[in-house]
Amino acid sequence: MPEKNSQPATTGKNKAQQPGRGGKGTAGPGKGGPSGPAWPILKRLLGYMRPHAALLGGVFLASLLTTAVELAPPWIIRLTIDRYILESQVEMIWWAAGGLLALSLLQGGVDFLRLYLTAYAGQRIVFEIRNAVFRHLSRLSFSYYDKARTGDLMSRVTADIDVLSNFFGRAAIIVWTNLLILVGILVVLLVWDWRLGLLYVGLLPLIVLGLWAYAQRVRPAWARVRRQLAALTTAIQESLAGILVVKLFGREAFEQKRVDRQNKAVLQANVQTARIAARWMPYANVVMGVGTGLVLWIGGRNVIAGVISLGMLVGFTTYIQMLLRPIRQTGMMLNVVMQSLAAAERIFEVLDTQPDVQDAPGAYPLPPIQGQVRFEGVSFSYAANTEHAPDDAYALRDIDLEAAPGEMVALVGPSGAGKTSLVHLLPRFYRAQAGRITIDGHDITGVTVQSLRDAIGIVLQSVFLFDASIGENIAYGSPHVPQHEIERAARIVQIHDFIQSLPMGYGTPVGERGVRLSGGQKQRIALARVLLTDPHILILDEPTSSVDADTEQRMQQALEEVRTGRTTFVIAHRLWTVQHADQILVLRDGQIIERARSTEMQSAHQVLLAAGGFYAELYRLQFESETLPAAHAAEGETP
Repeated sequence: MPEKNSQPATTGKNKAQQPGRGGKGTAGPGKGGPSGPAWPILKRLLGYMRPHAALLGGVFLASLLTTAVELAPPWIIRLTIDRYILESQVEMIWWAAGGLLALSLLQGGVDFLRLYLTAYAGQRIVFEIRNAVFRHLSRLSFSYYDKARTGDLMSRVTADIDVLSNFFGRAAIIVWTNLLILVGILVVLLVWDWRLGLLYVGLLPLIVLGLWAYAQRVRPAWARVRRQLAALTTAIQESLAGILVVKLFGREAFEQKRVDRQNKAVLQANVQTARIAARWMPYANVVMGVGTGLVLWIGGRNVIAGVISLGMLVGFTTYIQMLLRPIRQTGMMLNVVMQSLAAAERIFEVLDTQPDVQDAPGAYPLPPIQGQVRFEGVSFSYAANTEHAPDDAYALRDIDLEAAPGEMVALVGPSGAGKTSLVHLLPRFYRAQAGRITIDGHDITGVTVQSLRDAIGIVLQSVFLFDASIGENIAYGSPHVPQHEIERAARIVQIHDFIQSLPMGYGTPVGERGVRLSGGQKQRIALARVLLTDPHILILDEPTSSVDADTEQRMQQALEEVRTGRTTFVIAHRLWTVQHADQILVLRDGQIIERARSTEMQSAHQVLLAAGGFYAELYRLQFESETLPAAHAAEGETP
């Protein structure tokens, strides 16, 4: 499919950008309520039942049998009164009582089968939906996660989908069975006496009107509940994820108040919904009370007049009383259906969101490469609409560069200059609005995303480790490699000896987000993880930012070995770490303002220092900031 422009909000590494407009399918906050009619959502939900047609066919047959069994007792009661009780046939009453007992046992067995099959089918459907949502989230582009909130997404994948288990596992089949019972009673009453049958038909508009009014009110109420619950999940997730900062600044009370506020909003939304739901039961009772009174009045007069029998009147009354349960239960299940529709709408928002970066029609796998990279007139903006955007809306403008195979290209410049944006375009985390990027002459928009990213290894400044062992984290990108390859990668990044010193070695758990390791240790594990995939192009975002001086020196030696034979892009703020780069590009305000390539006579670093431009000024300021404190400390002074 053709690609769409990226629409992320401001990122931390770039200067403030205009946030993208929230389009269809955006899983962010701010949706005011249900955005469309209920039927398309319900129809889509019911479509998930189609692959389970055989299993649901058994549920359907069980429902028909349940309906038949439930409609039978009033027939037996009518027969017993008219033929046995009024005619004093005592011995036949025992047969009638036995028949009712047999029907109750049969109904119990059929109900068990129906409810079990329904629950099993419902859980299978929910299992498939949850897998589909997570699989789709994994496919979405970075721009989606720039806008979405983690807590909100967790709420959709867990709580919202869990709500659907009530729809597929209970509500749908109960509503269907109740409809069968309501129609069955109507048919029986019309067959017995059309006049009393029409009285029953006259109650139907009142019931349908009540259900419609109830649905109109309860659906937006449940939508509010789902939104407030997602906001509460987000607040809790953020507070727990940032617990170190919370405790460091003593903000426990503030976080408690923030969660209390969200929790109170959930409480109020649920109470409002319960208030709406509580109106249905009294309404149904009043309608059925009126119906029962009319049947007794009209039917009693007809019995006295000899138009109908006493058994028929009792049977009619029994059926009218039977109506109360399916009508009340249908209202309760309608509550579940509306809750499920509110949850399903949030789930479908995720499923309907298309990745900004997708394989183009006819995309082909990237063949084995040497690693020559070219940017030709590349411009990129995080804004949704760049047609009339000002120049400062662009994170990158007119970028031209070429990296030869095996070269080390250093990207330097102040924060917000566009360094991270530039390297994120190479693996197509985002899509450039202008220009093109090629690898060995292959336009990256013409190759498959998976093959492109397989050829590129990235070590980010902010390292994420999974709550698993050290060995599993290193082998995350290559889970089937032998142990000696894992150890070889660890040796290259100078962390093998440390791992071996641990009681469990490579089997040592790192804790959530690698909490049991230092910043430098996590950085080196992340680097080993990338090396194990053996990429031809390597991107290093401040690879030595979280290490001490001794570790940094060893990592610099490791990086020299790592980048051998690989085209390497290094983002560096400490300029002395890129003195041996083959090429240095200086970025400011999204443009390359200086560049130099090493020669046999001079390094790129020396060329830029001799030029006396912006790079030289950055180097001078950085040199002073790092050497003056040391000089003052040596003299015993406070800088």
